[in-house]
Amino acid sequence: MTTLIARTVSKACLPIIILFSVSLLLAGHDNPGGGFIGGVMFASAVSLMYVVFGLKYIESLYNNNWDNWFALGLLIAALTGIGVMVLGYNFLRSMSVSVTLPLIGTIKIISTTFFDIGVYLVVIGALLYIFKGMGEDK
Repeated sequence: MTTLIARTVSKACLPIIILFSVSLLLAGHDNPGGGFIGGVMFASAVSLMYVVFGLKYIESLYNNNWDNWFALGLLIAALTGIGVMVLGYNFLRSMSVSVTLPLIGTIKIISTTFFDIGVYLVVIGALLYIFKGMGEDK
């Protein structure tokens, strides 16, 4: 059983940690960060909730199959690498395309961002699958 202070602080910190995780993910191709550290931060936020509230409480709110996150991330990362091979380049070569959107303007879409998203999901899925497995009673 945890204290009221731990429960309150963890509920307040959860959205901040998740937003920081997404910030690390999106800044990763230009600055320090990326899919791996962003995924670790997201997994730490959910793990904090596991520790403070317990596995049964978290599963009563939502019952995630973290192995599906792992599989989806692996698929995205692999398709990113294979996608450039279809265009005749080497596996995992970074590609970029500039797209003009009506209200936003010109944005640059980089293939490494999709690879980072895949890594992000793989790390989240793997870590939380392990944490959930360690916390279950069998």
